[in-house]
Amino acid sequence: MRRQLYVLWAIILIAAAGLISFRSTYEPDLWWHLAQGRETAAGRLVRTNVFSFAYRDYPQAYTSWLFDLSAYALWTRTGAAGLQALQALLLAATLGVVAAACRVRASTASAIAVCLFGWLILEPRALPRPHLVSFLGLACCSYSIERARALRSWTPLRWTPVVIAIWSNFHVECVFGVATLGLFAIGEWLRPRDVSRPEAVTALWISAAALLATAVNPYGFGLLRYLVENTFVPQVLNIAELQPPYLPNYRGFFAWTILGGLLLAVRWRQGTLGEAATMALFAALGFRYLRLTPLVFLVSAPVVARCIDDLQRAFGVDRRAVAATALVAVLVMSRVPVTGLVRNVQVGGDALEPPALFSARAMRFALDRGLAGPAFTSMNLGGYVAWKAYPSTLVFLDSRLQAYPPEYFRAVMNAWRDPAAWAELTKGVDWGVLSVPRDNELSGVGRFSAPAWGTTYRDAAIEIVVRRTGPYGALIEPRTTDHRP
Repeated sequence: MRRQLYVLWAIILIAAAGLISFRSTYEPDLWWHLAQGRETAAGRLVRTNVFSFAYRDYPQAYTSWLFDLSAYALWTRTGAAGLQALQALLLAATLGVVAAACRVRASTASAIAVCLFGWLILEPRALPRPHLVSFLGLACCSYSIERARALRSWTPLRWTPVVIAIWSNFHVECVFGVATLGLFAIGEWLRPRDVSRPEAVTALWISAAALLATAVNPYGFGLLRYLVENTFVPQVLNIAELQPPYLPNYRGFFAWTILGGLLLAVRWRQGTLGEAATMALFAALGFRYLRLTPLVFLVSAPVVARCIDDLQRAFGVDRRAVAATALVAVLVMSRVPVTGLVRNVQVGGDALEPPALFSARAMRFALDRGLAGPAFTSMNLGGYVAWKAYPSTLVFLDSRLQAYPPEYFRAVMNAWRDPAAWAELTKGVDWGVLSVPRDNELSGVGRFSAPAWGTTYRDAAIEIVVRRTGPYGALIEPRTTDHRP
């Protein structure tokens, strides 16, 4: 019977994760991850900005090389569907580990309620990117800590440095796993509650080992440099994922943080210093950067599950009613109605390459006509062009924010307002790939005008322009054909 329940639970988790994985997704970073994976597969680990003509020797302190290689291997063998399946499995595994962490000291009903909310919180960040591995890694750290609290021993933590070491090859956010371990150990050392002070000291040593384990990757401590550089990006660019979360898209995060905070406040006598510090830190990070909104759920899920059980006992609430209430709340609060997710299931095909934003036809046009060499690229298309046309084409710009010096982004944005500066900045290119729907300071849309430039291709997603006096000027038609279907 227990085995059947586990199988049923796995099916439900995979189905729930599949709903937010097998759908049309706009993810411009995917393409340079694939391009970097292709380089790694060829034995050329990316250590400089090889895709750029302007900063080809600019050092790359760190890349998520193992995710990139895995994504490339899947894409070349199974296409978009394989990558969607990987995403679904990582999300399902994350929720499964969270449920296991909750069940260490809480009821099944509370674990179900928590995982329902978790699905709601993860949904906006369900994207084919390496942070999916970080979701699973952080859930594993939470599970280990919950086991350590239940057993009143450091022993469940002994494998966490190994987890961190593997994780460091997939994503920079492995440092958050170290932070979670460290806060647990420091909290128990300062105010012992679940483990003794000597046990907490050992946990501190394990946390130190986990910090050293972040360097067990080809880039060593370049990972930490990358993380520090990333914190300064908002001072240069208004990147959406580095902005605060907003309503209604991130209602799940707001609801979890507010309700979780209230539950912890009501149950403060049963809480620990480490739990309070961890919740506060990750809530603050989530409120600052929307890309980090799922993390507070992953580190606080077991605590919230226990709080729910305490309220059930205090007020005599039926546990099944709690799970049912959570289900109704999630259905009501879901950013995308569940019926809409079901109707819009998309496996492979254009799911990760939506024609409204990426155009394979445009890139075939460029390659068939021999367009090569340095090319201007809209920021969101730089990775796409690198994936489709490198090494014959080198890009002007892409969304790898640490792959270029900050002053380069500033120069592009300043030149967008000054035609003379724009002409000077782009004097080294004879053609460009522009993102038609993404008209902004880093897209170049509207900057390549006559008499110097002409359009040779245009569809709903991409416009290709060429310099009239350059080697591709003959491709300009008297009246450019619109290639939209």
